[in-house]
Amino acid sequence: MLRESKTIHLRRAVAASFFFATVSLSCLVLLGDVDSHRFLSSFHSSYSLSGFTRIFPSVYNDPVATSNEYPLEKILNDAAMKDRTVILTTLNEAWATPNSVIDLFLESFRIGDRTSTFLNHLVIIALDQKAFARCQVIHTHCFSLVSEEADFHEEAYFMTPRYLMMMWKRIDFLRTVLEMGYNFVFTDADIMWFRDPFPQFDLHADFQIACDHFTGGFDDVQNRPNGGFNYVKSNNRSIEFYKFWYSSRETYPGYHDQDVLNFIKGFKPSLYDACKLLLGYG
Repeated sequence: MLRESKTIHLRRAVAASFFFATVSLSCLVLLGDVDSHRFLSSFHSSYSLSGFTRIFPSVYNDPVATSNEYPLEKILNDAAMKDRTVILTTLNEAWATPNSVIDLFLESFRIGDRTSTFLNHLVIIALDQKAFARCQVIHTHCFSLVSEEADFHEEAYFMTPRYLMMMWKRIDFLRTVLEMGYNFVFTDADIMWFRDPFPQFDLHADFQIACDHFTGGFDDVQNRPNGGFNYVKSNNRSIEFYKFWYSSRETYPGYHDQDVLNFIKGFKPSLYDACKLLLGYG
């Protein structure tokens, strides 16, 4: 008898549920196109993607993927050689996609002649969030230098305003690294590291840079520098030089860092007198 009573109550509950579901569906149909559209719009607004991300913010706003977990000092310290030298390169989204320039760059260290250990000392400076997220997947030492002033995620074509801003931002960042007491080798990501460059550096030079045109003299100011590869020691001379170099962009607006370096290296009093800087070209 008890089982039969439970069965009757269950049937009534199912019937009631079916009735209310049918009535609700009928009401929705009777609303017509306008009201049903209003209902669906309200539903979409209430349960939109933004609402979803408020509930699960880490899905689209992973702080590890979009901001630095550690300060620059720790990242540089972890990557530095015993003499506080780090290898630096910059990366934006245009070169960060899989099987692109950055992958070739890292692979050159792995297959080069005794260059694989340099990966332990390489810090990739990401200029946008996608480049930073990609760096975290493929490398150990990454630092986000995302700019609020400009969007660097696309390829910056030569001498465009975005290109110039990116170049000068790089110079200013390198000054910061020097002020923190770190020597650095800066290398563009399209330079392949098949051999160890350190034996080629002059031990007495503060600033050594690659050249587009080399006259044959190591310290000839007529050499035309190329900022894509340079080795700089951290000291008062190099710090003052980078400050002067960066400030000179206002004296020569519309020029990139290499051109401005060509202008200022022949100043009277020259950089040698102003900063007592020992320059080297190669």
